[in-house]
Amino acid sequence: MNSTHVEINLDNLAHNAKTITKKYNDYKYFIGVLKSEAYGHGEYIINELYNNGINYFAVSYINEALMVRKYNENVPILCLQPVNLDDINIVIKNNLTIIIHDMEYLNKLIDLNIKDKIKIHMKIDSGMNRLGFKDKEEIKKAYDIINNSDNLILEGIFSHFATTGIFDNKWDYQVNNFKKLTSLIDLSKIPIVHLGSSVILLSHPKIDFCNGIRMGILLYGYNVSPTSSNKGIKNILRNFRNKFYQKRYNISKTYSNVKIDLKPSIKMYTNIIQIKNVKKGEFIGYGAKYIAKEDMLVAVLPIGYNNGISRINDGGYVYINNKKYFIVGCISMNMMTIKIDSDVNITDKVLIMGDNITLGQFSRANNLSISESLLNIGKNNARIYIKDNNIVYEEKK
Repeated sequence: MNSTHVEINLDNLAHNAKTITKKYNDYKYFIGVLKSEAYGHGEYIINELYNNGINYFAVSYINEALMVRKYNENVPILCLQPVNLDDINIVIKNNLTIIIHDMEYLNKLIDLNIKDKIKIHMKIDSGMNRLGFKDKEEIKKAYDIINNSDNLILEGIFSHFATTGIFDNKWDYQVNNFKKLTSLIDLSKIPIVHLGSSVILLSHPKIDFCNGIRMGILLYGYNVSPTSSNKGIKNILRNFRNKFYQKRYNISKTYSNVKIDLKPSIKMYTNIIQIKNVKKGEFIGYGAKYIAKEDMLVAVLPIGYNNGISRINDGGYVYINNKKYFIVGCISMNMMTIKIDSDVNITDKVLIMGDNITLGQFSRANNLSISESLLNIGKNNARIYIKDNNIVYEEKK
């Protein structure tokens, strides 16, 4: 039987939401990013975040917004990517907010001659060269068209950053460029102005004209504050280089090593489906790349790269009964093997990620970013939600 699953701790999510909104209470709008199934945590978490201070939400696609609506009919939801205008009635019916990213899209929306009210956020390309307006005359034109419309409501305006701007001047460039691009309009008359992300929130002072901040990875319990250290020659040289760059590029004030009390909210578990003896000289797994150097005991787990673990897992390990056991052999699509000892029983629970195995450690072993790791394990496995140490909801895959 395969009992592979991820466990989502709702109490930890609530704690994170309260901690962030309390620490950064100079913002009015805390926009929780729920794209890609809430970074693998699932949309079920929406009410835990909303009830603890996250008062706006963002997704990438309309189908993600509809999944959020499954659990909450009223929270404000922004679709960060342009909605297909064939689906505009779905937007209206579900009270969703859409973005306007260029004149062509805005004109097509106007041509629909819709009578219902639609909330809009204008996306500004301040330098990243993804979505958004990048001409101030067009921005002014779009601003006037929206404000003169009977049914379009300009609720927000926003941009996104290409870098953290800690040791380069790209962040400063984008902030200044945003100001230039919006210089022909009155930002103070737009209810929500939001630039930035989790790492921007931690590493920069609040931008004076912003009253909203978007957050993803931070909400889920991971402090992505840039770090610095004076220990060791490499760090000393790195700090010297960074200070040189800050002076050379006239980089604005930034923060590192920010302390914030966050609690990771996801763990991954599986079970053992067989325990067997492998003799010295025998091989394990595809490609026969792992050769036993001694007689050994192994356990087979019903989990593989289908479940979000990299096929080439360098130095990966699991925990059973608070003891570390290393992965041996090539990881298959739905199975992998670990070297164990006689303390392990076939009924034991196997920890794949969480507690003794941090997300950072798991990610490094799998050669993935922490966001990629969360998506891979969260989206591909059954999810169990825990509150007050009890299972309150199970989401099957």
